[in-house]
Amino acid sequence: MNHREARALFLALADDELPAPKAQEVRTHLDGCDDCRQGWQRYASTVQRLHHVAREKAPPALASLVMSRVRRKRRFGLRGLHTAHMNHRLPVEVLIPLLLAAAVAAFLALIAP
Repeated sequence: MNHREARALFLALADDELPAPKAQEVRTHLDGCDDCRQGWQRYASTVQRLHHVAREKAPPALASLVMSRVRRKRRFGLRGLHTAHMNHRLPVEVLIPLLLAAAVAAFLALIAP
C-alpha cells in the first residue's frame, strides 16, 4: 500500500467502515511509515475533537428554504440552468452598440499618433 492509498482510507478507518483485512493493511502501513502515521494521528485527533463539538440545529425557516430550492432545482433540471441567466443579462439591443463603440475606440486608439 502506498501513501496515497493509505491517506485516502483515513476517513473510512476513523469511522470503522473498512473491512477487517483492509483496516489491517492500513494499520500495517501506518506502523512502517512515519509520515502517514503522523498524518493519521493529526487526522484522528481532529475527528475526535469534532465528535465532542455540540451539534447546532438550523432554524426551521432556513431548512425549509434550502429544501424548497433543492426541489425547485430538481424540478427544472437543466432548463432551470438555462433560464437562470435571464434575470441578469443585458438585452442584445444594448450590448451590440456598446461592443461596436468599444471596437471603434480601440481602432482609433491604435491609429492615433
